[in-house]
Amino acid sequence: MVLRLLAYNGEHWLAGHLNAYLRDNDEYRAVTRETILRGLAGTITYTEQKITVDLQTPTSRRITHALTLLLEEINNTPPRIPGDPRPITYTLHTP
Repeated sequence: MVLRLLAYNGEHWLAGHLNAYLRDNDEYRAVTRETILRGLAGTITYTEQKITVDLQTPTSRRITHALTLLLEEINNTPPRIPGDPRPITYTLHTP
């Protein structure tokens, strides 16, 4: 139950912050699920200094722009895995 609440809170936070850049009150939750949570493939790279998550760029320019701004916000104060000092940095894969 606790994990479900944490997952919901994480999705809610991502959706709200993505919508600040997307400005689509009708579809922002669906866009969050389809792109960030389920739709984007990516690569996670672990080094001794940091963890990098490289996400596939969405096909929509509008969503790519909003996601780029969201990732800049997240990377401003990089998250960390509890007990691991390495920052997690998010990027969009440039083809």
